[in-house]
Amino acid sequence: MGMVIEVIPVGPLAVNCSVVADDRTGKAIVIDPGADAQKIIEVAKEFEVIGVLNTHGHIDHVGQVKTVKEYFNVPFYLHKEDLYLIEDEIWEGFSRYIGAVPCPPPDEYLEEGMEISVGDLKLRVLHTPGHTPGLCCFYIEDENILIAGDLLFKGSIGRTDLPGGNPEEMKASLKRVFTELPDETIVICGHYEETTIGHERKFNPYLHGGLV
Repeated sequence: MGMVIEVIPVGPLAVNCSVVADDRTGKAIVIDPGADAQKIIEVAKEFEVIGVLNTHGHIDHVGQVKTVKEYFNVPFYLHKEDLYLIEDEIWEGFSRYIGAVPCPPPDEYLEEGMEISVGDLKLRVLHTPGHTPGLCCFYIEDENILIAGDLLFKGSIGRTDLPGGNPEEMKASLKRVFTELPDETIVICGHYEETTIGHERKFNPYLHGGLV
């Protein structure tokens, strides 16, 4: 079994859109198509795309769901608690700034513990609220990879002052991933560069002082 993962920074906020593929079967999914739909499609069309997954409903992450979903004619997955966020512009003029198009409602709802099969790959859904009520990470245990959305960044954590943010839930979700996942887990963050659970456990300033 082999996995191909292409991380494509898109839009002015450099949202990390991930195309995750099983190279044996050629099946793939697109995660967080926030902007630059054509760039995403160029990468993804080399595979048989079977779905669009979103870590959460903020507009910078769902801004091109419609274009990508319609191009590949596949279902869109989002946690139901973030449904109300897909129409929230956050700031006036923000959707125009990032080139967002209206996001369609999900075809399927993500849920804690759900397993999504992409060929031979298995992605487990971890519901980790805090940045938004429905934020979900996708854990590919066999490959030791966590696609974390805006839960965790290299040297930082997701904001809790945007629509749907909750500091107490964020604390609990961070505690969960740092308890459940091994240090060698590679973390693909919602923005910026990747990191590992072990690196953040040691060096992330937000995790010290009893946060996890």
